[in-house]
Amino acid sequence: MNQKKPDITDLLADESFIRFCRRSSPGDLAYWNKRMQENPELCSTIEMAREQYFLLFNGLADYDLQEQAMLLRNKLNQTEIAPVIRMENHNLQKNKRRFPYWLKYAGVAAILLPAIFLSIMYFNTLGNQHVKTYTTTLGERKNIQLPDGSLVNLNAGSEITISKDFGVTNRNVFLKGEAYFDVKHDKANPFIVHTEVMDVKALGTAFDVKAYQNEKVTAATLIRGLVAVTLKEKDNQVLLLEPNQKIEWQHHTPTLMRGPVNKAAETVVAPADEKPKNIKLTRQGDIKEIAWKDNKLVFEDDSLEDIAKMLSRWYGIRVELQDSEISNYHFTGAFEREDIQTVLSVLSETRPIQFSVNNNSGESMTVLISK
Repeated sequence: MNQKKPDITDLLADESFIRFCRRSSPGDLAYWNKRMQENPELCSTIEMAREQYFLLFNGLADYDLQEQAMLLRNKLNQTEIAPVIRMENHNLQKNKRRFPYWLKYAGVAAILLPAIFLSIMYFNTLGNQHVKTYTTTLGERKNIQLPDGSLVNLNAGSEITISKDFGVTNRNVFLKGEAYFDVKHDKANPFIVHTEVMDVKALGTAFDVKAYQNEKVTAATLIRGLVAVTLKEKDNQVLLLEPNQKIEWQHHTPTLMRGPVNKAAETVVAPADEKPKNIKLTRQGDIKEIAWKDNKLVFEDDSLEDIAKMLSRWYGIRVELQDSEISNYHFTGAFEREDIQTVLSVLSETRPIQFSVNNNSGESMTVLISK
């Protein structure tokens, strides 16, 4: 593609852009990220094209998930606890049917191609009229009821997008940031949360998905029901989560939760066939991953580097660490409706850190933390 300003049609016809959407090529990821950084005016067009790609081509991905969707529905109709699928078994089954599925993909693509480009032209004409977006700013949280009756708690600095046909022909949700979903049961119409690196598919359940774009880890935590998690960067492998299980995906490296992490015991890469670990209650009895929806700020052996990101989103401020050594300090604690200075004072009592607050009028608050 030349360097003229592309429109959505140009982008969806570009193989490099398609690989960027699929996150299948590190080179293409780097190229498009750099291009967006150098050309901010292209960001909105690229984001719209990427969302349109997922909407238009989601049907193709569904072919590879048909067997898992059937298993998921069967499990939800049973009273016994469903086992987590072993990823190595999924690979064996997938390899056996790869050639027939490629034939199906080719046929479906041939049938859909005219419709795809008609949809693109329609999209360009109507702009964003076919989608609805819910957003929160830093320091803000919202409770949302979707058209199908499902409830969403949207964490700070987050965004979800749905189509105008949500609840009628599909229940696809596109997430940036973090949200807790309490899904209304609809056996014939699965609820799918799409993020850049994983999709979470459910029928009627409650779960949390965390997928902030400036963080290295995407995570899904199941509270109730059963969900199928598709790992896009792992050749669309699928895992089933049981209640109180969590899976974390560190970009290009699969990791499963192993309890609190400290400086002496870093997160370990899990074997492909290992089941996700059960989540643990904090010392205060909260489930850390969803405490935020109850207005609780919970740390459980978290690094100061990660806490700084949480504080920035929670209070809508800038938090800067002035010393690389302190970024590895770990803290445990729980706060409910305390202001930022109270939180920082408690942290400074347990580890040798100092903080200063810049709250000049007309500027956002900035907190500087040092030794």
